[in-house]
Amino acid sequence: MKDTIDVSVRRSPRYSAFIIVGVVLGMTVGLVLSLLPVDTSALTTQVTQGSAVWMLMVVVGIIGGFLGAIVALLVDRRSVKRARTFAVGAEYEPERRRAADSSTPASAADAAPNAPEAPAEGPGPDAGRGPEAPRTVGQ
Repeated sequence: MKDTIDVSVRRSPRYSAFIIVGVVLGMTVGLVLSLLPVDTSALTTQVTQGSAVWMLMVVVGIIGGFLGAIVALLVDRRSVKRARTFAVGAEYEPERRRAADSSTPASAADAAPNAPEAPAEGPGPDAGRGPEAPRTVGQ
């Protein structure tokens, strides 16, 4: 059976790249701001030049990361508006069933009716260990 499907194609931004660029630009702006001459005579605590540089770089870098994420969201919204739709040919195949007289069993329950079932909670604390892995009291 053949049919056509409408497919929407668009370019979406990589959010991580926008956030990383925002953080780097923010840290650069923080570095430049920390190097500007400021009158610190009114301050009651003593802050060294190095700690002021790092604090300002971190704070402005975080703000830059958030601004980069907002820019990525705006670019993504714009790409949704510019999305193009194409008609693509598709071919569907019905699911084939096994013959009843097949030599292989249809399911694992047919193969070993008395086999124990796997635990429902998922892997236990020994997951990933080999059968000969030693156990210690703390693990």
